[in-house]
Amino acid sequence: MQVEAIDAHPEFDLFTYCELSGETRIEHDLLEELEPRFDGWAEKYLRAYKITDPAAPGDGGHLLIWLEEPVEDEIEGVWQDSPSAGMSFHNLAIHMVMSAAQNVVPELADKGCAPLPKPTAGILKAFEKLGLVWNKEGTVNRQFAVFTRMPYSDGCGICMLRPKCPNASDD
Repeated sequence: MQVEAIDAHPEFDLFTYCELSGETRIEHDLLEELEPRFDGWAEKYLRAYKITDPAAPGDGGHLLIWLEEPVEDEIEGVWQDSPSAGMSFHNLAIHMVMSAAQNVVPELADKGCAPLPKPTAGILKAFEKLGLVWNKEGTVNRQFAVFTRMPYSDGCGICMLRPKCPNASDD
C-alpha cells in the first residue's frame, strides 16, 4: 500500500455546525471560542492521508482523516469543567473531520455520509504504519476520524455500518 499525506483544508461553516449540534443559534461567547480552536486544531492536529494499492491502479484508493489525541484530551478537559461546552467542542471536532473529508471528496457533502468500508489487510498495515489501531467495531483508536473510499463510490453497499444505520438506502 502507498500512504500519501494530503491537504484537506476544512472550512468552518456555522450553518453546518448548528445543524450537526442541533442548535438554531450560538451565543457570541461560544463562537469566539470555537473559531480559534477550529483553526488551531486544523493547523496542528489534523491528519489526512490517501491510501492506495499499486496493484489496483483503477481503484482511486481510500481517504483517512483524523484529529490527534491532544484534541481529545482538550475536549475531555473542557467536558469536565462544563459538559455543554465539552459537547460544543466535541461537535466542532466532528464538523472538522467531516468538512475536511468533504473538501477532498466533495460527493460526501451531497450524500451526507461517508460510507465506512471494511479495510483490507494491506490497509490495516497502513493504519499501523500511521500509528492507528483498527477496532472490529469499525473505528480507529482516534475519537474523531473518517475512513472512506475516494472518489466516492458504492455508498451504503460498502458500508460496515449499514445493518445498524437508520439512513441506509439501496443507492
